[in-house]
Amino acid sequence: MADEAEIATGLKAAMRRMPAAVALITTLDPEGGEPAGLAASAVIPVSMAPPSMLVAINRNASAHSAIERSGRFCINLLSTQQTALVTLFSSTDMRAQRFADEGWQTHDGLPFLPAACANIFCRVQTTLIHGTHELFIGNVEDVRTSVGDAPLGWLEGGFAALGPLA
Repeated sequence: MADEAEIATGLKAAMRRMPAAVALITTLDPEGGEPAGLAASAVIPVSMAPPSMLVAINRNASAHSAIERSGRFCINLLSTQQTALVTLFSSTDMRAQRFADEGWQTHDGLPFLPAACANIFCRVQTTLIHGTHELFIGNVEDVRTSVGDAPLGWLEGGFAALGPLA
């Protein structure tokens, strides 16, 4: 049987083969009223009854505690034209610039990016800590979608366009 480090290495290699949507997870920190966010690909639907989504957030991420405190988050599904935002929301050095531009708006107090492929507004219903991450399951309170550029994906360690084959 392989040890945990070998299994983790194998799992990372396997997950590089699994396409994932790329999203910005945003919230408004009730302590100070500042927006907070991070780039994520660990985002999945949980149920349609009730409509709910799961995001897996590293507990060391800058926005983790803000999501915990606010109890709400918005999943902004990015398009292929928004790759620069992933770098911005992945770099701790650029944290102060994350919401400085790009046409951010608020909906019911949550920051969202209207130019994203979709915005899914959630209220945290359940959490679970597992290893380095906390899973936030949120009931969906509102959804906005747009038509336009292809959704942005992550595959083989790089960006990919997600769309139908033909």
